[in-house]
Amino acid sequence: MYKVDLSPDPKEVAAIEARRNREKERQSRFFNVRTRVMGVDVKALNSQVEERKLREATEQSKEAAYGTYQEQYDLVAQMLEKEEAERTRRLNKKVQEFREQKQQLKNRQKYDLWDPGRLWMEFPAYLGPSDPPCGPASLQYFAGEDLERAMCLKMQQEQFRYSLERQLQEQQQVQDDEKCAGRII
Repeated sequence: MYKVDLSPDPKEVAAIEARRNREKERQSRFFNVRTRVMGVDVKALNSQVEERKLREATEQSKEAAYGTYQEQYDLVAQMLEKEEAERTRRLNKKVQEFREQKQQLKNRQKYDLWDPGRLWMEFPAYLGPSDPPCGPASLQYFAGEDLERAMCLKMQQEQFRYSLERQLQEQQQVQDDEKCAGRII
């Protein structure tokens, strides 16, 4: 039932033989008094130190390379951010120019969603004595309210300007008369 006469695998035999050789070599290093110093394998330790130094040097070179790449990527990212900000600024400027040219308040025909009370603010509730009376309960007119104040202020400014111009002309005429009187005498 059991096959005892199987020949061993040549790979397994080679692996076992290699392990035995390594073990013998290790034992010869440990048991040789001339190469051993207080039971420490100096060559193995030196090789480990060299391997560690080599590994640290490669890590430092990788970190340095990574640092240079990181600086380059940072510069590229900053340039892209500046370009995006410039693009956004130009777009906002174009939108603002379009709004100023094409979307003026005087050309607006649609209802303003942001200011629904605009329609209530366009005209005063009471336009004057020509309005049909609504009665005292409507509170459409208040004592002291002057609906034509803007027109009155405009007329006052025109009167002031006219009187100022007239005074300046009179003063100029007086000066001219004095100059003429001075020449005659």
